[in-house]
Amino acid sequence: MYDAFLQEDFTLKAIIFVTINDHPALFALSGQIKGKTGCLVCLDDTKWVFLDGSKKVVYIRNRRFLKTGHKYRNKLYMRYYDNTLENEPPPKRRHNGEHVYKMVKNIKIVYGKKKLDGTIRDRSKPPIEGVPFKKQSIFFQYLPYWPQLEVPHAIDAMHVQKNVFESLIGTLMDTAKSKDGLKARKDMVQLKVMPELHPILEDNGKYTLPMASYNLDLPERRTLCTFVKDIKVPTGFSANPKKLVSMKDLSFTNCKAHDCHVMLTVYLPIAIRAIKPEFLRMAITRMCYFFSKISQKTIGKKELSDLHDFVVETQNQLEMCLPPAFFDIMVHLMIHMVNQI
Repeated sequence: MYDAFLQEDFTLKAIIFVTINDHPALFALSGQIKGKTGCLVCLDDTKWVFLDGSKKVVYIRNRRFLKTGHKYRNKLYMRYYDNTLENEPPPKRRHNGEHVYKMVKNIKIVYGKKKLDGTIRDRSKPPIEGVPFKKQSIFFQYLPYWPQLEVPHAIDAMHVQKNVFESLIGTLMDTAKSKDGLKARKDMVQLKVMPELHPILEDNGKYTLPMASYNLDLPERRTLCTFVKDIKVPTGFSANPKKLVSMKDLSFTNCKAHDCHVMLTVYLPIAIRAIKPEFLRMAITRMCYFFSKISQKTIGKKELSDLHDFVVETQNQLEMCLPPAFFDIMVHLMIHMVNQI
């Protein structure tokens, strides 16, 4: 590099202290195995459940993140979850460079999909049993300080908000991205939760799905879309809300990451005030408040502990209201976002 003031060349040095990627890129960069142990913080301690109806892995054991003695751990609330008593204490934070390096330092693999004889390499199992990594990140090889970092790979908050918003609004508006349906209702039968929403088999062999509290009726959907459509915002604040709403289909379309962020933190808490189930409205509003809080430019250090407890409790309240298929890895990452601030 050339210094115009001193009129001399100098060597510019840079340091990589954190990476922020969406989830698919994160797996390629860190070498972690996606799927059942796909949480970049819980790692091999990830608690997952496979839903036979939806054919997907979800992360619904959120009560273990609650403080010991919390009321949601009591027997009275077992029926809202998986009908099991949660006695496991809150897990310790384990994702840091040193902990990950101890897991991957002995991994030795040969790159390339094919062997010398042309056959495909078997990548179905991890190189080391019990270690949720398929390779050692290249950062450990070239950056000697990488094992000393507290948060080597950060959660992409905008990516999380976009996926959470699309899943939530799709479920509320009953669109193509809804996490509700016959398969989701069969998951409730599997987990023995929400018996009032279990599918009813009719005499003709077809199933009838009872109306759920998270399914907005036609007037509520039209009111929600009309409210967002009529919003007027200053130039540069966000995209024109009118372009994000389809009054024909009563749905939200073409929402980019920033649009989803503004919807969650500004519009949605006001727009859902007409939703009749108060508990569901409260849980969604709490989630919107959490995303708004972590998006602020300054956050007091003393607030972080209370904010973490707040989002954990909110996560459990959402689990009481929404179908199990809603709780994919994006929703699970909300719990770990405060610890990375």
